[in-house]
Amino acid sequence: MTRLRFGAFIAPHFPSNEHPSLAMEEDMDRVVLMERLGFDEAWIGEHHSSGWEINGSPELFAAAVSQRTSRIKLGMGVVSLPYHNPFMVADRIRQLDHITKGRTILGMGPGSLPSDAYMIGVPTSEARDRMEEAIEPIVRLLNGEVVSARTSWFHLQEAQLQLDSYNEGGVKSRSPARFRRQAR
Repeated sequence: MTRLRFGAFIAPHFPSNEHPSLAMEEDMDRVVLMERLGFDEAWIGEHHSSGWEINGSPELFAAAVSQRTSRIKLGMGVVSLPYHNPFMVADRIRQLDHITKGRTILGMGPGSLPSDAYMIGVPTSEARDRMEEAIEPIVRLLNGEVVSARTSWFHLQEAQLQLDSYNEGGVKSRSPARFRRQAR
């Protein structure tokens, strides 16, 4: 018999009159409780402008709560790709993979709040296209490939992550050609 698996999205909805630190602490306590109750996954969102969805970095939240938990997987629900260079997303996720000891799940999306996009100058009409352009380079980077890619909003030039995934053993060996390229 297959065990039913459970997960939950932690929507960081808090009243504007509540202290943000207390709100974040409450969400971390919620994830700790979820782990004790046997949940398999907790998903953390990213928003920047609403004032009541106060989590600007699901990666930072996951890193913090990973130090209070040991088993529950921590999903980014989602990283809003049009707001971030794809190399930086892959690099942060790989570091988080090590911090969480392999419990990170990357969820990717276009962003949902037009006010987030507006504040950083991303036309909402381009958000989905930008997300789609970023997915392939991120996946390739996380698969250990060297990636060169150019779009209207990002440029990657022989980009390569410095760490393998947590489950593959950590730091890559540096080939002489790679070392020379970095030393320039």
